[in-house]
Amino acid sequence: MHTKIMGRPISFNFLSAAKQKEVANQQSSSIYKQINMLQIKQKLIQSLQEEVSYLRIEEQLQNPTLQKKISDLEQVIKTKICADLPCFLGKKTTYYFFTL
Repeated sequence: MHTKIMGRPISFNFLSAAKQKEVANQQSSSIYKQINMLQIKQKLIQSLQEEVSYLRIEEQLQNPTLQKKISDLEQVIKTKICADLPCFLGKKTTYYFFTL
């Protein structure tokens, strides 16, 4: 049996003649394993890229200037928008905000 690895031919001698069907099955099985491994690695890379993106956003949110802008926007929403919309249950106006 002959194969090439990194451009170098490698030969394996067998005591009995290899059946062509078995050799073809081994080769196709190896190709499917390599394709599967590449797909797994692509998913891992995509996951790591998303994580890096989230970490960058988290780092940017720690910037005091950006935190001040978010706080200012929150106050504008509370004073100008929420004040004009009374609670439909007749209770005090309640503000629901998520924190970053």
